[in-house]
Amino acid sequence: MASWRRNTRVTTFLCGVWCLVVTARPVEATCDVDALFANADAMTNATVDALRAWLHGVASAHHSPVTYAAAYDLLESVDSRDAQTVRLAYGGSAPKCRAFEGDACVWNREHLWPQSYGVGESSGLPYDAPPRVDMHALVPSHAALNSARGNRVFSQILDADDALCAEWSTAWSDGRTCETPVATSSGVFGDAGSASIGGFWQPPSNMKGFVARAMLYMALRYDGDDDDTYDLRLAQEAYRDPDARYYAFGRLSDLLRWHASSAVADWERARNDAVCAAQGNRNPFVDRPELVTRVFGTVAEAEAGNAETWTTRTGASGADTSAARAFPRRLGVAGGLLVAEVLVAAFY
Repeated sequence: MASWRRNTRVTTFLCGVWCLVVTARPVEATCDVDALFANADAMTNATVDALRAWLHGVASAHHSPVTYAAAYDLLESVDSRDAQTVRLAYGGSAPKCRAFEGDACVWNREHLWPQSYGVGESSGLPYDAPPRVDMHALVPSHAALNSARGNRVFSQILDADDALCAEWSTAWSDGRTCETPVATSSGVFGDAGSASIGGFWQPPSNMKGFVARAMLYMALRYDGDDDDTYDLRLAQEAYRDPDARYYAFGRLSDLLRWHASSAVADWERARNDAVCAAQGNRNPFVDRPELVTRVFGTVAEAEAGNAETWTTRTGASGADTSAARAFPRRLGVAGGLLVAEVLVAAFY
């Protein structure tokens, strides 16, 4: 499958008394963090839209997806815990088994961003579609717990200590109360801090930060412009709008909380290296976690409904604007300066 290359020039106009022009140079093919973010200092004072566009280029340039079959075998190395076991998103760990058991392994491939919300065949994409095989959000999971999660929305179901069901997840009108840790009818139990109720799912405490950054990456990486992709967005609720070629998933406020409360772990950095070695791109939010708030806003903004994630498509119709795509943002007037649109010209 071809590599996705783009040379992106971001020009920001602050029109009024004067105009400021900011240009971000193309992203070079590399998995070296220092080289990849060599232009980061130049973006320090850039507008939010310019920063978003530059990071989109970082996450997209030189991404060369593997096949879905190859990803299955690669994950056993990418998520290796030790010589004998593989790290699971849900279920702790499991024996390595691909070489001699194949599909009979106790673990399988979990799509953190559900296939039915714009990344898989159930959304009308082909078998090896780039978001379906993207290992930044494709992880090993105990097969039974993967099935139990389904396409439930990520949410903070437990209290702040991940010990008890939060008030909102207890005594529902139908009598239900959250289940923690999660369990399956076959007797498989999830790890500490995992929980579920209705259409909501909380990953184990030790995986929350990783899950959050993987979801933030997916919303950054996929704007629906590449072949066999949709525009993926994060919001407070999950919804599908396939006619406009975008899907939203959540819950954004809780993902931002998990990112802020769970520092990037050493194994997560090592995983980022391994995924880049396999498919050619990195998750910028693992390398530069401090940029998340600038790109996605704050928890309070998300809860107020003011922090919609960006897209390179303009207008409610989702019409293709690949010649010059404008990033939606909140216009403001300050000191007599009207912030005008940010245009991104992409050349393939």
